[in-house]
Amino acid sequence: MILRNKYIDKIEKWIGSEKILILKWARQVWKTTLMKYFYEKLKKDWKQVEFLNADKILKNDIFDTPEDLINFIKTKYIFSNSNKLYLFIDEFQYIKNAGLFFKNIFDEYNKSIQIICSGSSSLEITKNSEFLTWRSISFYIDRVWFNDFFYYNNKEILVNNYSLESFQELEIFYWFYKNCLENNFKQYLNYGWYPEWIITDKKENKEILISEIIKTYIEKDVVSFLKIENIRAFNNLIKILSSNIWELINISEISNVLNISIATVNKYIDILEWTFIFSRVKPFYTNVRKELSKMPKIFIEDLAIKNYELWEFDSVYNKINIWADVENFIYNELRKKIDKEKIFFYRTVSKSEIDFILEEKYWLYTILEVKYKSKVKIPLAFKNFSEKYKISKKIIITKDLLKFEQETYFIPACLFPFIEKI
Repeated sequence: MILRNKYIDKIEKWIGSEKILILKWARQVWKTTLMKYFYEKLKKDWKQVEFLNADKILKNDIFDTPEDLINFIKTKYIFSNSNKLYLFIDEFQYIKNAGLFFKNIFDEYNKSIQIICSGSSSLEITKNSEFLTWRSISFYIDRVWFNDFFYYNNKEILVNNYSLESFQELEIFYWFYKNCLENNFKQYLNYGWYPEWIITDKKENKEILISEIIKTYIEKDVVSFLKIENIRAFNNLIKILSSNIWELINISEISNVLNISIATVNKYIDILEWTFIFSRVKPFYTNVRKELSKMPKIFIEDLAIKNYELWEFDSVYNKINIWADVENFIYNELRKKIDKEKIFFYRTVSKSEIDFILEEKYWLYTILEVKYKSKVKIPLAFKNFSEKYKISKKIIITKDLLKFEQETYFIPACLFPFIEKI
């Protein structure tokens, strides 16, 4: 559980409250492990607890209606305002109209039953999210972050996060652990960020695990739950997007290649985004209509999926375009530090580019460029953008260059995750 400890404190504060607790994210990020941790803890404290899996066919009948579930619970427990029942439900997305289902139980039993549920797709719960307004708290259980991975592999190092304002502390940390950071960074890019892969030592076992996760995702989420019929096109779309991370996605072109409609391509990409496989980043424009009309960039939420789809395991050590993987890595670090809706990229007609524009507040931005090299210059695009907009910080991600110069932070990619705020 050491890799998931950061979530325990956040969730524990809400155990016993009059809120539905929802754990969301992709498969195999140990959401169920977290729920079972709290289940066992409450059980040891002599609390009434029940653990149900909505994905189990034999139990599906009790999820037909809220009344069916309550009647089932009443055969096993006597619960009241002073004798609360903690009801854990795994894979909530298999419950029909899950948001309304939970609302009906909550409105009648919020003082005597607390629902703690998890799901590997936010599609179903999002469709009914209006029913859960003020009734629920969502926790996004992400894949393992690089700093957690590093500290897991180097338990003798004191866990710490740094700020750009304490730059000297950051320099000291990098000075002592530079080689260790870089070695861990390469492993992380290669085999990804799922907890089970990280605790698995053998290379071949890691590759088997990713294969099983992809197959389970396709069979359970895509075929059984979302009822996608053209699985071949869906699989090929994953391959196309995997080979084009950080690039603009041309929906019309993809439609022609896969021989499916533009509407279907958009639908499939929506599914991949809402099931936490890919993310889109919009272009930066002050004109919203332009922003919505231009092509987004695509990023994958775990590089191991790309490495599996394109069979690039171990190539991270010698691949020419490693900077693309690094840019993808930086995107995933950014979305942990800032709302992903406030992350943009910048590209002008004259081909002036900045990898990431971060909106801190209205008309105030941080600009960030990924240059995975040892010798780096401040790009002209920084100067041009700064003349038009108010800039809070300028950051360039490098391979191993760490310095602050000309009001610009040069940060090695392997060090960036240890910066708490940007």
